[in-house]
Amino acid sequence: MSEFDFGARRASEFRQRGFWTLFDERHPEEKALLARRGPWFWQRGLPDFALVLSMYVAPAQNHVGVFFGRNEKFGATGAWSRLKPFQSAIEGKLKLRPEQSCEGLGINSMWRVNCFAEDNWPAMTDWLVTEASRIERVVTEVLADGDQA
Repeated sequence: MSEFDFGARRASEFRQRGFWTLFDERHPEEKALLARRGPWFWQRGLPDFALVLSMYVAPAQNHVGVFFGRNEKFGATGAWSRLKPFQSAIEGKLKLRPEQSCEGLGINSMWRVNCFAEDNWPAMTDWLVTEASRIERVVTEVLADGDQA
């Protein structure tokens, strides 16, 4: 068993409504930033840049994460291609280790955690908001400066 093998459980067994209710209770400030939400994600809007940060829970994979999602209604389309020229500057400032990101999601951060252990939920919700805020600060700084270093 690897250090991240928490046992095979199906996503359908995860109490996602309970998780997002706790998220909302612990971080009511996120309601004002909400662009869209679904059973597995909560999108925070960055209207100045027509971007959305998707905070998600992936219980079957035992991780939570943050990445730039898509939201046509919010104008957040083509985020990966729009951010590509700034990716190295953004990632350089984020200082993520390779195991902290998921290949294929563009600029992103993830945390491997047992999502089914409800005593982990407070830390998971706090991590999502903290990490989304950290990524938002860095991206806002880099895009405002036009820094492509």
